[in-house]
Amino acid sequence: MSWFIAVTNPNCHRRAESGLAALGYQAFWPKYRKWASHARVKVAKEYPVLGRYLFVEVPDGNFWAVRAVNGIEGFLTDERNAPARVPDLTVFGFRERYMRGEWNFVEKNVIPIGARIRIMEGEFADLLVIVRGRSRNNKLKFLPPGARSFVHTDESNVRAA
Repeated sequence: MSWFIAVTNPNCHRRAESGLAALGYQAFWPKYRKWASHARVKVAKEYPVLGRYLFVEVPDGNFWAVRAVNGIEGFLTDERNAPARVPDLTVFGFRERYMRGEWNFVEKNVIPIGARIRIMEGEFADLLVIVRGRSRNNKLKFLPPGARSFVHTDESNVRAA
């Protein structure tokens, strides 16, 4: 395999990845997840670990096709001004760390009040709600649509939305 590092336009990782996939190229960019607050609601967001860089597998050596993808600005180059090859073990190392959840700060931390969550099981399965507080026994409190009183659920029964 031949992996290279492409430089994306600012905030265009997803656009570049989907454009590369449409052409049959494999791309990977490690992401970290953290809580972001907007309008007093905390939402789990993904951000690139490597800034504007993304790994691209170019088995046919057609760098012009990759460069023409919307969202790709160029390649990191070596001293000969040719796209610099990245060892397979480097890419696989980043993939392993990403899949292990090394950069997932959402699941490692306690779910904060104001976080948007998805209920996984029970009467309210697949419901998106906002955490409104914690009960005395440290269960999460939320208000289902149309309800007049808070409902409690265990933190293990929710995922960040």
